[in-house]
Amino acid sequence: MYVDVEQRNWDIILPFVTFAYNSAKQDTTRFSPFFLVHGRDIETPLDVILPHDTENHANNYVQQLITRAEEARQLAKLHILDAQAADKRRYDERHQPVNYNVGDLVWVFTPVRKVGLSEKLLRRYFGSYRITRHLSDVTYEVQSIEANYRRQSKKDIVHVLRLKPYCDPKKQLDDAGAHRIPRRPVTRSQTKLQRDADSS
Repeated sequence: MYVDVEQRNWDIILPFVTFAYNSAKQDTTRFSPFFLVHGRDIETPLDVILPHDTENHANNYVQQLITRAEEARQLAKLHILDAQAADKRRYDERHQPVNYNVGDLVWVFTPVRKVGLSEKLLRRYFGSYRITRHLSDVTYEVQSIEANYRRQSKKDIVHVLRLKPYCDPKKQLDDAGAHRIPRRPVTRSQTKLQRDADSS
């Protein structure tokens, strides 16, 4: 949006983007990142031009900045905890728990990128893997069943969101083909014979 068509001027724009991010008030913390670090809002060229209070002594000013920054950090922590609780509540309202048993076969989501190929059309799930241990409500230990008899494949710890039940692709194709048995076109004579049979 802000870079040129060839995307070669991003390094020139980066300082402006960083300034905008550091000076913007965050929805969760309700403070800007700059304020949480320095205890004051960031100054822009316009702020320098406008009149401002200069009566504070240097020692008082520094102490005020330290106090304000620490108070802001404590408030930001509380705001983050509130936001996390609200996010968890919304998630729990919609979430349907998914459980797997030891021995179940699963696909594992493993995104792959290849130069020159569309990421949307690449395989995203690989397998099959077997559940070897149930570690927690959201994590499982899995192992590929394609290991040969000489060497076992390593076991991986995988989040439940990266898993889905394994279905044999060959069986899926066979089942789908069984419901699509091609038929010859029905001729007029066959239609007449069927009507006569139904009427008799």
